[in-house]
Amino acid sequence: MFNAKGFKLTLFTVTSWIPNGSWSKIQAAAQYGHEIASHTVTHPNLVTGVNATQLTNELVNSQAAINANVPGQKCLTLAYPNCVEPSDAVTATYYIAARTCSGQLVSFSPGNFMSISSYVCGSQGSINSAQAFNNLADSAAASGSWCVYLIHAIDGDNGYSPLASSNLQASVDYLSTNQPKFWVESFGHIARYIKERNATSVAETANTGDSITLQVTNNLDNTIYNVPITLRRPLPANWPAAAVSQNNAPIIPQLVSTNSTNYVMFDVVPNGGDVTLTRTALPPVLSTPTFITPTNFTFRLDGQTGVVYAIATSSDLQNWSSVQTNLLVSTSTNFTFEISDPWQFYRAQWIP
Repeated sequence: MFNAKGFKLTLFTVTSWIPNGSWSKIQAAAQYGHEIASHTVTHPNLVTGVNATQLTNELVNSQAAINANVPGQKCLTLAYPNCVEPSDAVTATYYIAARTCSGQLVSFSPGNFMSISSYVCGSQGSINSAQAFNNLADSAAASGSWCVYLIHAIDGDNGYSPLASSNLQASVDYLSTNQPKFWVESFGHIARYIKERNATSVAETANTGDSITLQVTNNLDNTIYNVPITLRRPLPANWPAAAVSQNNAPIIPQLVSTNSTNYVMFDVVPNGGDVTLTRTALPPVLSTPTFITPTNFTFRLDGQTGVVYAIATSSDLQNWSSVQTNLLVSTSTNFTFEISDPWQFYRAQWIP
């Protein structure tokens, strides 16, 4: 379900329960980009069921087993068995975040990453219908919160609190249909993102008028904290749009408007090299070519409001001549030209 939508999830794994030590299914999930995290070695009560040495062994050995058997990622997060939470200080020695299940939405900036709440789903939990899933997702979006769903079993898995796969499918479909509203990611990815965002500073190091150079930095361990974070920066007054790159590699930006202010929004990796913003405009797109008479030809130009675009024509794709220049007063306009050659080509170009 998640692979089909491009979503990532976290599989909290009890390492001693893997059948015959076969990690193939877990490794296959990891290859899709899903997080493989710890649910300890034997699933004990981490407060009353173990002594101090056993607690450390449960945390350390499960993490080591996952790291040894799942290449390409590190085991960074933990789910407490039975949601029983031991000493935060001990857990934090080995993990960057840990999940419990007190049934609450989590702040966009949690005060304690060793006690991240989740909602138990399925027959024994509070989330046992498609509507309950979707209502909770809507509540999280409305409050700017992090919502963690806790699923133990699907259909007839014979696990705790089984969840009907049809309800999960309906929720995944709802999240996919409303992707501008929701961000769906693995537990560890979101924990890293929040920590990076809170620790990162942005400094402008150069500004030529047509380009701006930024440094995006923090003091976190780059081998762990390397998730791209989203920046939103106001466009300078005379910039119709901006091209963005980091370390000379292009990044796809978005233009957004909030309270009458235009911004460029983009994802970059802290400590990943200089970020460069360059003055540009949205590229024009020509479409819907139509003959309205045998010798008159029309097409549509889509571009950016308030930007000047020039239309050029050629009969050989080598020699071009400008035929019309327009300031777009909306996001599109139509052009009509008389055809004088058997082959006639048109292109549009932004005029700064």
